[in-house]
Amino acid sequence: MGAVERPTAWRVAAVLSGAAFLACDGGSGGRPGGASGNPGGDDSGGASGGGLGAPLDLSASAIEVLGTSDSLAVVRDLEVLADGSVWVLNSQEPYFMGFGADGESLGAHGSPGGGPDEFPMPSAFVTGGWEGEAWVLDLMHHALIRISRPGADWEQFSLASTSVPRGTVRSGRSMLDSSVRTARLGREIVLPHSTATMQVGVLQFRFGLLGADLVALDPETGGTRTLVALGEALEDPSRDFSQSEGGFPLWYRLWASCGEDLVRVHDRVRNQLRGFDGSGAEVDPIDLPPVPFTEISPRQFAGAVFALRQAEVTGDVATRLTREDSLRLMNQMVGTVRGTPRELASYLPRYVDLRCSEEGTMWLQPLDLDAGGLSGGPRWLRIDPDGATRAVRLPDRFDALRFTPTRIWGVSRDEFDRPSIASIPLPVP
Repeated sequence: MGAVERPTAWRVAAVLSGAAFLACDGGSGGRPGGASGNPGGDDSGGASGGGLGAPLDLSASAIEVLGTSDSLAVVRDLEVLADGSVWVLNSQEPYFMGFGADGESLGAHGSPGGGPDEFPMPSAFVTGGWEGEAWVLDLMHHALIRISRPGADWEQFSLASTSVPRGTVRSGRSMLDSSVRTARLGREIVLPHSTATMQVGVLQFRFGLLGADLVALDPETGGTRTLVALGEALEDPSRDFSQSEGGFPLWYRLWASCGEDLVRVHDRVRNQLRGFDGSGAEVDPIDLPPVPFTEISPRQFAGAVFALRQAEVTGDVATRLTREDSLRLMNQMVGTVRGTPRELASYLPRYVDLRCSEEGTMWLQPLDLDAGGLSGGPRWLRIDPDGATRAVRLPDRFDALRFTPTRIWGVSRDEFDRPSIASIPLPVP
């Protein structure tokens, strides 16, 4: 692949300073109109000839609201327990809110701060829970903390050890995402572990996150072992990437626990979902349909990284530009983007989320170029354990966070952008 032309100052500064910005891009005030075109991104183009079954559209009328609260802001994560109760990780205090299977409130709690019973940096829930409870990873405590019993004694699993020292549990997913995914795998909990630091430079730090080890923790003994060394198991996706001055690829490393004894990892180079069992041995991979896009326009590229540039211009992550200022900034960015359509596409992730239900069905979310930002839209790929793939379109204003064999759980937002915890039943095959 040819080298991308010398980048403009906005790309260099935005990419280098953007680590804290993108995870906060949930508002509407500063986002410009959708980028034009999404090659291969709809249900009938691009990837549809590569093994996709008939697309499935889920209607907004199928949404079943479980509960809501005036305290809900941005729901960062959600966990569904075996008894049907749901716990959410809120973006502001109270951090945790629970809803029973019938929608009754189970309590709200969780405050910021550095005290022994406070949460300075809650990241995400342990997918699959532990012993029927919801547990959150707090990065400052460097521990997994039970949150589904408000008022009960504090209980946690400390992650501190010689093999997993403080500061080494990092996402392995994206430097631009503040959440760190962990998941139950049988009687262990899988977490990403990386020793990369910014001292080696931004680009090498970025690749260090992508190559983080997946470590298995036994909560009962505190012992850890390396399950999969991703940097060794997966080919280096940067081998065909020509680094431009100051820029680096905004790829994601996506992984998920897909049952009691299987972890799936997205392989960008092979366009597969690779599988590793509880011993770390590789199982048969799942071939994916053709990637959703291989070329993008300067406007699509500018739309994808607009949040980074906006934060650079305003000086913080909360301030939003007016619609007129957003449009001017967008047009300015489009005029300064350099690179061929294929080169520009190489900077961006093809997929931005991977989830699994406990019986092994995989859900993969493509990057939505029309929506702007490095996020997905309503379209997901549903991939059966045997590899059969089907495009599923969720209702607008419904954000999926968990998948079970019979339901999709997430957040439904009304016309005033007020969130409610909700689910959509999946059609019986």
